[in-house]
Amino acid sequence: MWIYLSPHLDDAIYSCGGLIWEQVQAGQKVEIWTVCAGDPPPGPLSPFAESLHTRWGVVEVGEVRRAEDRRAVSWLGAGFRHLELPDCIYRRHLVSGQALYASEQAIFGEVHPAEAPVVAWLSNMLAENVPAGAGVVCPLTLGGHVDHRLVRAAAEQAGCVGSYYADYPYVAQVDANIADRLSAGWGAQVFPISEAGVAAWGEAMALYASQMSTFWPDRAAMEAEVHGYLRGFGGLRLWSDYSAMSLRAAG
Repeated sequence: MWIYLSPHLDDAIYSCGGLIWEQVQAGQKVEIWTVCAGDPPPGPLSPFAESLHTRWGVVEVGEVRRAEDRRAVSWLGAGFRHLELPDCIYRRHLVSGQALYASEQAIFGEVHPAEAPVVAWLSNMLAENVPAGAGVVCPLTLGGHVDHRLVRAAAEQAGCVGSYYADYPYVAQVDANIADRLSAGWGAQVFPISEAGVAAWGEAMALYASQMSTFWPDRAAMEAEVHGYLRGFGGLRLWSDYSAMSLRAAG
């Protein structure tokens, strides 16, 4: 069984949709667990959150985005789990009530110290719910989005990370030295994606209609970027701890 940890309702499929389709076609069980899939809390939103709602063109953001995700995951043949943590743009300080991440700069910064209990909660949830033997695939945090950082921190605290994926489309848009984000002994394995897999991946990505304008001017641009990304590496990469594999094999 494979479990892809997705900070938001699109990250795992944007990053690994073609590989997920290939794994499902090969008869493997795949689930996508989205962490920040909850509704915004009651009360007024920050001006920054309001501006994003305007860009997305949606009002009932939580349900719209969960519905998009259900359709995309179903298209690839995988299962899903939606956790109830709201996106960082909605989270507030428990004492002051102020938005913790109220700007573009803030959402691409460090996890707020007030969120240590959230990291601990997610870490405990993963430790208690990930089945033994499951291959857990975690974001590398390319791009530095705070929710990606939070998910990676929790997964590492839980000790359940089997491999990492490159956060797409950030990996295609930022200059990132991936080796700097991994411990010694971790290396990449390249998984070829068939033309059918690329097509299924593109269809699934397009089902996140509310998010398209955030990253691409249109679907054609999105598909061209995905094809270019795969050609550059000969497939889709996951990073695993080869030193630990060698030790297990030797034992």
